[in-house]
Amino acid sequence: MSQNLRLFKTRNRILLTGTPLQNNLKELWSLLNFLMPNLFESADDFNSLFVMDEDNKDDPEAQEKVIKQIHRLLKPFMLRRLKIDVERNLPSKKEIYMFIGLT
Repeated sequence: MSQNLRLFKTRNRILLTGTPLQNNLKELWSLLNFLMPNLFESADDFNSLFVMDEDNKDDPEAQEKVIKQIHRLLKPFMLRRLKIDVERNLPSKKEIYMFIGLT
């Protein structure tokens, strides 16, 4: 489906998602490639921007640096709003943990 979408000749494109960074960088690249295929042409080139050395994979500072790079890259493309910014009358989020035994 994404290959067919890329064939559409459009002047503008918009993408709405609640979780652009939920899963992995490949999914993020796919979203950005749909929006701007000329700028985000290669998934390999995109991934190479965020590669960490093997020695630094468990280093929280190195991980934070990669996260900051991603945020810097996304800033011109992303409009982020919190629930409180959009609708003030919504109740607070309520989390209920239910533990279900295996059958």
